Amino acid sequence: MTSVSSPVRWAAVGLSAVFVLTACSSSESEVSEGAGSVEDPAGSAEETGSSDVFDFTETSMGPAETIEFRVPDELVEMDQEYAENRVVDSITVSATEAEDPSECAVRYDFGYTGDDLDRLTEFAENYYETRPPREAAFNAFTGEATNDTDMEDDFSSAVVQLKCALSPSDDSDTAEARFVRTNDKGGTTHFILAEFSVMSDGELFVHGVEARSWRLDSNGNWVKG
Repeated sequence: MTSVSSPVRWAAVGLSAVFVLTACSSSESEVSEGAGSVEDPAGSAEETGSSDVFDFTETSMGPAETIEFRVPDELVEMDQEYAENRVVDSITVSATEAEDPSECAVRYDFGYTGDDLDRLTEFAENYYETRPPREAAFNAFTGEATNDTDMEDDFSSAVVQLKCALSPSDDSDTAEARFVRTNDKGGTTHFILAEFSVMSDGELFVHGVEARSWRLDSNGNWVKG
């Protein structure tokens, strides 16, 4: 149902970060008796639940417990057609309980901004004449065969069942995080996607990226291709 042009793959662009550690003086680290240091539980939970962001400037990532896929703002601004017709802002994935204990499952959480959700709703409600709108949305975001039990009615989340990867490099059975835009035929057109796998312990690994009409050059710049 989705119109997809031949994908373009690019080489990963290495990114490095420099971290500066500052030591505190012994007088600052001392705590008087009875005024013990207590960790902020909210802060700890927030740190534990944080996502690794994948912005398509590399072709692999992992291991990660949660991955937040985002199309870079720079690329969105360069492609006006996508910017004006996209249906999702972010896709966050994490391992979840599978229907079959011998297999794995991935939960998708979708983030929307501006008119994203309105465009998705309009597309989903009109795409199938006799099937639930959530089936159209499920297929658009995951590339999987539609199943009306796997997408929430409000398009907030979905679950994909798949086989567990046998190792970090095993890409024989992967899921997809797809960013699409609506088109003038009433369907969606693939813009960019990432393929990823999940192991039985819940670790996620990104294995590749496919783009419809953009790629990164060796300097890390987005170019038509």
